[in-house]
Amino acid sequence: MKLSGRQLDIMRVLWEFGEATVADLQQRMPIDPPLAYSTVATVLSRMEQKGLVRHRSEDRMFFYQPAVSEEEAGQTMVEDLVDRVFGGSPAELVNHLLDSDHVDAAELARIKKLVQDYESRLKTQKKGGSP
Repeated sequence: MKLSGRQLDIMRVLWEFGEATVADLQQRMPIDPPLAYSTVATVLSRMEQKGLVRHRSEDRMFFYQPAVSEEEAGQTMVEDLVDRVFGGSPAELVNHLLDSDHVDAAELARIKKLVQDYESRLKTQKKGGSP
């Protein structure tokens, strides 16, 4: 699942609010100037065809909801990034991040903790325990 910039903006609003009409999305999306109503409706229609959103109808209004979780979308997008940009190597992605100015001491500590937690889960799984 690949999300374009507009699709991701729409999904972020839906993940935050749970559901929204086209007009709600138009107002809540962080785009200046706001997208035309018809543009948002067209993007939503395409997203629904792809299974990214669904809608319910009430008094001739459509209320859109996310059909995929933020976690599912994030995982898919990261996997795609690793494959396309870093040749399938998660280590290259981490190396790139560590070489950038985006990782300060607090983020580095958080990354180390995440790696330690992941290693613990792997050890538990090897011993036959549940993750």
